[in-house]
Amino acid sequence: MLRICLNIIKGEPVDIEELGEFGLIERIKGSFKSRDRRLLQGIGDDTAALSTAGDKVTLLTTDLLLEGIHFDLRLNSPYYLGRKTLAVNLSDIAAMGGIPQYFLLSLGIPRHYPVEFFSEFFRGLKELSRDYRVSLIGGDTSASAGKLTISITVLGEVHRAQMIGRAGAAVGNQIFVTGTLGDSLLGLKILQDSGNPVQSLRKFPRVVLKHLDPRPRIKEGRLIAEKGLATAMIDLSDGLLADLSHLTREIGLGARLWREKLPLSNYYRRNILSFEKDRWNLALAGGEDYELLFTVDRAKVEPLKCLSSRFDCRLTHIGEVVKGKEGLKVVDEKGRPHKINLSGYDHFRTQVTF
Repeated sequence: MLRICLNIIKGEPVDIEELGEFGLIERIKGSFKSRDRRLLQGIGDDTAALSTAGDKVTLLTTDLLLEGIHFDLRLNSPYYLGRKTLAVNLSDIAAMGGIPQYFLLSLGIPRHYPVEFFSEFFRGLKELSRDYRVSLIGGDTSASAGKLTISITVLGEVHRAQMIGRAGAAVGNQIFVTGTLGDSLLGLKILQDSGNPVQSLRKFPRVVLKHLDPRPRIKEGRLIAEKGLATAMIDLSDGLLADLSHLTREIGLGARLWREKLPLSNYYRRNILSFEKDRWNLALAGGEDYELLFTVDRAKVEPLKCLSSRFDCRLTHIGEVVKGKEGLKVVDEKGRPHKINLSGYDHFRTQVTF
């Protein structure tokens, strides 16, 4: 079916695996160009932006979560699944500097699922929605012939002058990230290795919760937007290198990351070598950290550092934007290149290289 759809769009046979997730998005984007002046940001970003009354911008983002692809119920609980389902969408709003307001929920439910499962799912969902003051306003339900399918659409708002997109980075901009890197994928590896979520949570609570119960950086995104400090911003869903390439390589720029500056939690430092031969792999390519990655003009670095005292997480200066011909590089403390032999996440490809 996917092959047929692509043939219709471009008139040539191609496998979806060969094209890849982002190649597919580019084809769709090319076929659905809009001339609507109200559309400030459309296909290609995680969040769409529509100009509305006055200086306000409406933000819209949607995500699809599939059992067996995005979550494994043997390693998760319905309570944490409900929380994470909403959190990953709120993170997209945070990356635009916005305020989330409402959400729609659609569910494809296998007939054999017990009612108790959804009691716990909605308990987690409701708790997180209260924490971030967002309201469920509608959606849809359907029977599923296969596995559980979840789709959430979040609506938010931001002042037009404060909205932060992906494409504003420039040579000389400094690269910052909130929180720590690699914890979520390490938490997943711990869960997979033990096969016992309760035991894993008890032994490694921080990294396991980072995977099961991520915290969208709404507060930090708003502070950065209000002060006009970021030239471009994205949330870390596909991994540091993959998401950094969206901010730089896609607009013809390069980046230099300082390996020893990458923020690693104490849990990560103590346990990473039990799961990876290279201690840096998960920090560079691990997905689902849902931290904010952004670029800042040199003149605004000090104001940003002062502002970070109001953050609920750490802020780390990890690199700088360079000319495109220099590519995307990771260097050690002596300036020597760190060999990148990693892959970012792509739904349709087995490997995406940098």
